[in-house]
Amino acid sequence: NEYSRVENFRVFQDPAIQTIHEPGSIFKPITMAAALDAGKITPATSYVDKGVVDIGRRRITNYGQRIWGERSMTEVLEFSINTGAVFAEQQLGHENFLRYLKKFGIFEPTKIDLAGEVFSTNAEFQKGYEINFATASFGQGIEMTPMQVLKAFLTIANNGVPVDPFIAEQVISRDGTVSQANQAPGAKKPIISPKTVSDLTAMLVSVVQNGFAKSADIPGYYVAGKTGTAEISWSALGIARSGYSDQTVQSFIGYAPAFNPRFIILVKLDNPQTKTAEYSATPIFRDLAKYILDYYQIPPDYEVEE
Repeated sequence: NEYSRVENFRVFQDPAIQTIHEPGSIFKPITMAAALDAGKITPATSYVDKGVVDIGRRRITNYGQRIWGERSMTEVLEFSINTGAVFAEQQLGHENFLRYLKKFGIFEPTKIDLAGEVFSTNAEFQKGYEINFATASFGQGIEMTPMQVLKAFLTIANNGVPVDPFIAEQVISRDGTVSQANQAPGAKKPIISPKTVSDLTAMLVSVVQNGFAKSADIPGYYVAGKTGTAEISWSALGIARSGYSDQTVQSFIGYAPAFNPRFIILVKLDNPQTKTAEYSATPIFRDLAKYILDYYQIPPDYEVEE
């Protein structure tokens, strides 16, 4: 209650809507959704990863300097290959990429019914430099709030139809009038096709079953999800220096049951003492998801052999 004695005023912020960060690899499914929907790739489309992509004087590499060789787009998500996300964005084209990001609401607030929501117009990204599009494809050099990330994934989980997040389901006036809270009138149109949703969801299930998110697996259920480990820029730490520090934001976002979603969870950790989200955010997601599935007694997708 002694607000004047608090030295770090960030403790009063709601980080879900009042902090902006670079999401990292949890953004890759958005890039894939756009490229799939535009018909520029399929889950089986392959490319050859040489470990680097040179754009002008800038060089993009994979985590750990890995070289993956020939890989499909599904494997790009499974193993979170940066150069594969760049490849998908290049097949899509910069104008189309930007158009889909606007559809997903990346450059505007979610308008959730909470006070003080912030957002970034991503003015630097929208200048249209080649390197900006490349890094944005895997979630670096583009800024969002966690709620914006969640809203984008809600669109995927909701069969391609955008969802307006809200806290209060109804508002009841003094005279007893009931109105739906924070929901625009009229049905929203899908921004990606049901086939795109089906294909992408299958890819995200494969990430959990075969990729770096195996610790999110829940026996009996198909879980769709993606890990993200984003480097934190020096500027975000308040240091007047270009480039990125060795600190990270580690995240996992996922929904279940994957092909008939009942809930979606985003776990975001600021600079945990692990190398990647595979070991930090992902197990937390798994525990939360398992609790919800049990609590609501959601039927399993398949029988588990004893």
